[in-house]
Amino acid sequence: MFSYRIKNTSLYIYFSVFILTIILVYPSISQGKTLPIIFATFPPMNYLDDDGEIKGISYELVTQTVEAIGYTPEVTILPWKRAYKEAAEGNFAILFTFTQNEARIKQFLFTDYLIKIADVFFKRKELDITWNEFTDLKSYVIGYTDGYNYAPVFLEAIRNKSFVARKSPALETPEKQHLKNLFNKRVDLIICEIHQCKFYLGQNKKWKNAIDYIPKPIGKVRTFHAGVSRAWPNAEELLNQFNREYQKIKQSGLRKNIVHKYIDDELE
Repeated sequence: MFSYRIKNTSLYIYFSVFILTIILVYPSISQGKTLPIIFATFPPMNYLDDDGEIKGISYELVTQTVEAIGYTPEVTILPWKRAYKEAAEGNFAILFTFTQNEARIKQFLFTDYLIKIADVFFKRKELDITWNEFTDLKSYVIGYTDGYNYAPVFLEAIRNKSFVARKSPALETPEKQHLKNLFNKRVDLIICEIHQCKFYLGQNKKWKNAIDYIPKPIGKVRTFHAGVSRAWPNAEELLNQFNREYQKIKQSGLRKNIVHKYIDDELE
């Protein structure tokens, strides 16, 4: 049995999905043990499709690696802040997918990177906006999500009031709200991970016709990881097992195949 749960702040919805798993690369992994893992919606890394099926690059990579080390993944979906808190407290073994910073390293052991990511500014096509320094954007209103680990230079620009920053809470799909705000001219720019907002634009023809992005990374290209909670028993051993099996998945070519199911090109 493969089970997952979706939790909202006011309602718990439980799903159980029974599947026949055919393991091509790792044939002897089913030992009857479950491992609770958790994520927040962040397509195309991890998300529910229109049929209620969990999909995504990091979702497939994490669950297949967990299976390879001998566990049945028990998957829960929560909004980001709650997912982080629950995992940091040791209620879940693995949280995915997120970037590293000093505060997070104190609470999680990070796996080898799953995929590279980059934040860029999305804008309405009618606006001819370019920038070299954040102060070039001082006359624009820029939407961002509270609690996200953006590049330090962007967070510093907010503190320095280099532009007008408009914060939104980290709900289940904050980027969709950002795009809606952008489309409706409530903001002039939004900061968004390039793969994620391109995914949402692909689902909405009106947005796609009206919105594009500035092809200049905000800060450095970064990496997404899964994190093993330091509060989980034998966390270091679990991390080592994960990384060892994940390397096998990479070497087999399976990782590359999974990535290219969702995006055309990886970031360098």
